[in-house]
Parts: sequence; C-alpha cells; structure tokens
Amino acid sequence: MLCSKNKFIQIVMKSIYMILKKIRNQLPYLLLIAIYFFFVNLEARKETKNTKNIEKKIMFKDLQPNVDDRQRRVAIPVIPFE
Repeated sequence: MLCSKNKFIQIVMKSIYMILKKIRNQLPYLLLIAIYFFFVNLEARKETKNTKNIEKKIMFKDLQPNVDDRQRRVAIPVIPFE
C-alpha cells in the first residue's frame, strides 16, 4: 500500500512538472498577450473619457441660451400680389 502511494505521488509530481514546463515554454506568448490587452484597455478608457467630455460639452451648449439664436433674423421672401 505504501508503494502504491509513492507511485501515485510520483505520477502527480511528474504531471505537475510537465504542466509547469509547458507553461514556462508559453510564458513569453502569454506575456505579450497581457501587454497587448493592457494597452487596448488604456486606449478604450481614453476613448470613453473623450466621448463623455464631448457629450458634456454638447449638453452644456444645449442648456446655455445662445445670444445669436435670440437675435437671428430669418429672411422671408415676399412675393407681391398682382
């Protein structure tokens, strides 16, 4: 029974070693992927921040009465009656 436990432990240790070895071989690729998603996340945050600022400016312009809108005259063409 002791021998079967040792064999089981050896098998588990070998499988863990193989998994760690495969991960170590793939580590540069995983690191590149992580760096890529980090920069993509930064760009997405910057873009959402810019769109929020633009929306706030538009809302602010809509709320603020514009002097030109009140004083603007519209030319209406008049056709004389014959």
